[in-house]
Amino acid sequence: MKNNHPVLLSIHDIMPETLGRVMKLIAMLEKNNIVNATCLIVPGRSWNEKQIQRLHDLQSVGFDLAGHGWNHLIKHKKSFYHYFHSVLLSRDVAEHLSLTSEEIIQLMLQCADWFGDNNFKTPYTYVPPAWAIGDVTWEDLSVLPYMAYETLTGIYHKDTFHTLPLVGYEADNLFRTISVKMLNKTNNLFSIITNRPLRLSIHPYDLELGLASDLKNILNKNLSFMSYKQFFENMDNQSLL
Repeated sequence: MKNNHPVLLSIHDIMPETLGRVMKLIAMLEKNNIVNATCLIVPGRSWNEKQIQRLHDLQSVGFDLAGHGWNHLIKHKKSFYHYFHSVLLSRDVAEHLSLTSEEIIQLMLQCADWFGDNNFKTPYTYVPPAWAIGDVTWEDLSVLPYMAYETLTGIYHKDTFHTLPLVGYEADNLFRTISVKMLNKTNNLFSIITNRPLRLSIHPYDLELGLASDLKNILNKNLSFMSYKQFFENMDNQSLL
């Protein structure tokens, strides 16, 4: 019998150069009867028609496509905070942190427009690269078409911020393997104690890195995996939080 405690599943950094690995992850999910996840698309890369069609195929079978920045890359860091953030977490991908408020809003609009230009549904969710939303307020986002925004600590949805624990498996050196494993245990325990949904993020190279066995173990569990959109649409009809 399936455990009804929600696990909000996301696949990060989907771009032309990672699409092959992402499709292998999708195949593994489907073998485990996981058919719903939030797929984070980086639109500003060089997508060809065949690759875009693969994204349409994912959307047509129930995977929810979300916006994930524009290029997923920054050229320079403008502040000490950005430099510190890159060393600890984001490296060179937190593109929001090098932009002004107006530039962030424009980037997010450009991201949404790409989906419309390529005949996709308007994304329900926007996830800034490295979960770093940058110099904007929630009120600033009212001009945007997205319904939900994810940060490192939770998800902002319909004028309410939901603090939700997060686990991930992107550990490409010994320090990250040890620290991420400890954080995962802590956040998983927090999810159980508080009865809050657990967010589970997958990156394209995770099955080749130090926590691959941990990722396979949790995906093999009989849990209620769902996309952010599915979760919040369910929450509109019943009190899950």
